[in-house]
Amino acid sequence: MRKQWVTAVVMVALALAMTVPAWAGCKVQAVLTGNHAGTGTAEKKMLAATLKSAAVNKFEVDVSGAGAGVIYAVMVSTNTTSTFPLGFSTVGAFLTDSLGAGEFDLKNSAITCDIQRVAVVSSGGANTLTGKLNGLLANDDAPEVQNEVQNEVENEINNLIQNEIQLQPHPQPEPQPNNVVPSP
Repeated sequence: MRKQWVTAVVMVALALAMTVPAWAGCKVQAVLTGNHAGTGTAEKKMLAATLKSAAVNKFEVDVSGAGAGVIYAVMVSTNTTSTFPLGFSTVGAFLTDSLGAGEFDLKNSAITCDIQRVAVVSSGGANTLTGKLNGLLANDDAPEVQNEVQNEVENEINNLIQNEIQLQPHPQPEPQPNNVVPSP
């Protein structure tokens, strides 16, 4: 029975170890380019829950040089073959600052990991930045973040093993015969 418990603990430990890195298969960045002024980046990411924080998913758009004081609509498509504007839905908007920089964040949306294409369109429609978010998983977490996640996994594995050892019944030592020679 003890071997089965140890095997189970080892399997759980392996499953936990395979969850690193914390990004749960959804972290992709795209460069946004357009027909006029400005450039930008779009990023979708989903952070798996850890011992210290709940799961979070986030979609971010950042632009620069896109004209001062301009309202931009952020539009997305979950279809890899859509051509703007067909198949795109507006998820929000932002206003650029005096330098033409602006940002947009969408948190905890059900479609975050499904977003494939992004279009950032100026209020008059004259300037459009687009990009594709269907690339490979990017793990650009800082090394200290990766180390922290790895340490959390190792600590959880050690805790599971210690708890399992404590739950196991400890065998009582058998009484040993007394080495005294009986007197006649």
